[in-house]
Amino acid sequence: MNTFKPKYGKSSFFSKSFGNLHTLLPKYRFGALVVFVILWVIYFGGVPLSPFGHRGRHNEMPRSHPLTSKHIIETSSKYIYPPVEHAMQLKQLGVENLVEEIRVRDANFPEIEKSVIRSLNFYDHPNPLQQKQKEDEENAASDLAKAKNFFKNQDKIVFSPKSSSSYPEIVVVTAIDFEKYSLDALIKVVQNRVDYAHEQNYGIYVRWYQEFLPVLNSFSYLQHGEKRKWARLYCLRAAMFAFPKAKWFWYIDEDGLIMDISTDLNKYMLEAEKLDPIMLREQPIIPPSGLIKTYKNSKAESAKLILTQSEEKVETSSFLVKNDVVGRAIVEIWGDTLFLNYPGFPNGPESSLTHILQWHPFILSKTAIVPAKTIASKHTEIEADPEDKFAYVDGDFVVQFADCAGPKCEQALNHYYTKFKSTSS
Repeated sequence: MNTFKPKYGKSSFFSKSFGNLHTLLPKYRFGALVVFVILWVIYFGGVPLSPFGHRGRHNEMPRSHPLTSKHIIETSSKYIYPPVEHAMQLKQLGVENLVEEIRVRDANFPEIEKSVIRSLNFYDHPNPLQQKQKEDEENAASDLAKAKNFFKNQDKIVFSPKSSSSYPEIVVVTAIDFEKYSLDALIKVVQNRVDYAHEQNYGIYVRWYQEFLPVLNSFSYLQHGEKRKWARLYCLRAAMFAFPKAKWFWYIDEDGLIMDISTDLNKYMLEAEKLDPIMLREQPIIPPSGLIKTYKNSKAESAKLILTQSEEKVETSSFLVKNDVVGRAIVEIWGDTLFLNYPGFPNGPESSLTHILQWHPFILSKTAIVPAKTIASKHTEIEADPEDKFAYVDGDFVVQFADCAGPKCEQALNHYYTKFKSTSS
C-alpha cells in the first residue's frame, strides 16, 4: 500500500459584499438582482427576515451531505486522498462497474428515454454501521471489491480536526485519472501535493476524476478533454464540503506540479498588498482585444476568485477561490447544470466562466486575473525564452502541461518531478 509521507520538514458581510451594489443597479438591474437573490438565499438559508427586524421562524432544512450519499466518514487527517494503489484494480474494473447506468423516461417528454448515471452509494444500507460491516466482509474477500468500495466511499470523507488550531487555512485540490496516468505517475502527483501541504501546513483534497460521472452524467465526458474539465469544478465543490472552515481553496490540475514548496500562498499572493500589484486591470476577458475588461478600480481585498489566462482565453487548470459566501456563490453559479449542458461552450468551464464574467459585473468585480507565471507557467517542448510571459523557466512556482496528449503527458510529469525532487531536497 502506498502511504504518502511528507519528506520535508515542518467586519460585516454586507459592508464588504454589497458596498458597491447600488452603483450597479441602474445599469445592470436584472443581473445584479439575480446575484443578490442567490447570495441572500445562500447566506440566510432561504429564511426571510421577519417584519420585526429579526429572523423569522426557521424552517427545518435538510442537513448538507456529500454529492452521492447522506452519510459521512470523518477523518482527523488534513491530507485526504484516495488509495492510489487501487489504480490498477479500478482500471481493470472499468468505470461501467464503478457507477451504475440506468435508462429512464424523461419527466417532461415521456416518449424520450435517457441514460442516468448514479453512484453505487445509492444502494448503501440506511444504517452506516451495517453498511460498513458488509463492506468489511467484501474487502476481506476480494481486492477488486475493496477498490470499488473505497472508490465510492471517497465522496463521504470529511475533515474533523482534533482541535480547531489544526484547521488548515488553505486546501490544495486535485482530481486524478487512473485511465490517463500510470500508477507511478499518480503517486508522484499526490506526493507532490503532500510534500507542499506539509511544508506550508495546508490541507489537500484529491479525488478520482471518474467519481464525478454522476454529475457529468455521461460516459462520453471521459472521451472529450474539454468536457472532462468540468470535473475540476465539482472536485472543488466537494473539497468545500470536506473542509468547510478553510479560508481558500487552490485547484491545481493533475497535469501540473508545484515546483517550489517553500512558497507560502498567503505571503506570495493572497495578502491584499501582495495581490494588488499583480492584478491585471483593464485586461480583456477574451485576450488580446475583447471588449469586456477587468475593472481599473478593482480592489485586491475584494477578490474571491483568482485565475490566469493563456494567450487566447481564461484558464482553469490552476485557480483559487475564497471560501466565503461570495466565493461559494460564484462556484455554485459557475457549476450550474445550465452551463454544463449548454452545447455552445467549446472550452467547457472556461467558456462558462468567460460568459459569466462578461455578463455579470458583480462577479467580475470579485475576480482577479493574475499573470500566468504566478500559478500556471506553461510547459514548452523547447527551452523557453526567459522573457516569455507564459512559459515555465527554472525557479517558477508551478508548471502546467495541460495541453499535453498521450505519452507526452507522463514524459513531462517525470521530467519536472525529477527537477522537483532535486530542488526540494
